[in-house]
Amino acid sequence: MKFFNVLHFRTVLYVAVATTLLSASCQQISKTNTEKSDGPSAQDLTIVFYNVENLFDIMDDPKTKDEDFTPEGKLQWTDERYQSKLSKLAEVIDDIPSELPAFVGFAEIENRKVLEDLVAQQKLDGANYKIVHKDSPDERGIDVAALIDTTQLSVEYFNFTTVNLPNDADPYTRDLLYVKTKSNGEVIHMFVNHWPSRGGGQQESEPNRIAVANVLDSQVRKILAIDSDAKILIMGDFNDHPDNKSIQTVLSAGIEKSNRLYNYMTEYHANGQGSYWYKGEWGALDQFIGSPSLKNSGKGWTAEKAEFFKEPKLLFTDKEGIARPNRTYAGEKYTGGYSDHLAIYIPLLFK
Repeated sequence: MKFFNVLHFRTVLYVAVATTLLSASCQQISKTNTEKSDGPSAQDLTIVFYNVENLFDIMDDPKTKDEDFTPEGKLQWTDERYQSKLSKLAEVIDDIPSELPAFVGFAEIENRKVLEDLVAQQKLDGANYKIVHKDSPDERGIDVAALIDTTQLSVEYFNFTTVNLPNDADPYTRDLLYVKTKSNGEVIHMFVNHWPSRGGGQQESEPNRIAVANVLDSQVRKILAIDSDAKILIMGDFNDHPDNKSIQTVLSAGIEKSNRLYNYMTEYHANGQGSYWYKGEWGALDQFIGSPSLKNSGKGWTAEKAEFFKEPKLLFTDKEGIARPNRTYAGEKYTGGYSDHLAIYIPLLFK
């Protein structure tokens, strides 16, 4: 009888311990799931957009027109030049004020490999960057993409939208990238753009950019219809200025109370400042556009001001004494610079 009681006691004890451990484990799992759904916690975030001017690897892709960017091509794009470009771009991302950016949107990325090579650069070792990329139907094979530091922002969802242009001769352009992110329990909707160029003239090519603007506008409206206070940040090389129809009218982005979205670059452009130099003038082709709740947030994530990253080393001075972006190629001449665009960045603060 005594032996039975001892066995009974041990059985009860084992069950009690197992129940306690299981309960603790369930609580830990529940806590982990809750933390995951809230996203990482951060006191501030830096968001960057950068048109990196033809970041191609040195391999010929038979599906795209990238032959110029090979060692045998007319631009003599060698591995040495490619590695130098990667190092310079990583340097820019690292040099932008604050810690390594939480989100970097890109234009003119050839493929996933160049992003993998970029992330592998020593200056970006401190970030846990997730690559978001998809090959677009652009005939040259250049795409939009993003790097997202998952220790600062969680990636809840992303997709790429292919836009059909009204130009039958050239109906393809870069996809529109949407990324739903979260940090400190709050969602931030990100859009990365690279709209059709002004080839053939601004007026002649404008319908192409208006076509993309309408697609973006539709997606933004859907988000705001569900949540009128949604935090939305749109970035990109729009190949249009803040006062052009695609931006000012279709997106209704500006600085007036009547505007549906706030354009952080409107005043810069009006004052002759920008990220791109063309025919003797700076222009704000690269822009950040936000929802009103992001600009005027009383709590949560807020973005008050955007900046151009305009360090002297990113510029060269021409024979007329004008400083302009230090690009990688001037026509077919290799100049070994960073990009023909300046990076832009915007701090997000948590209130």
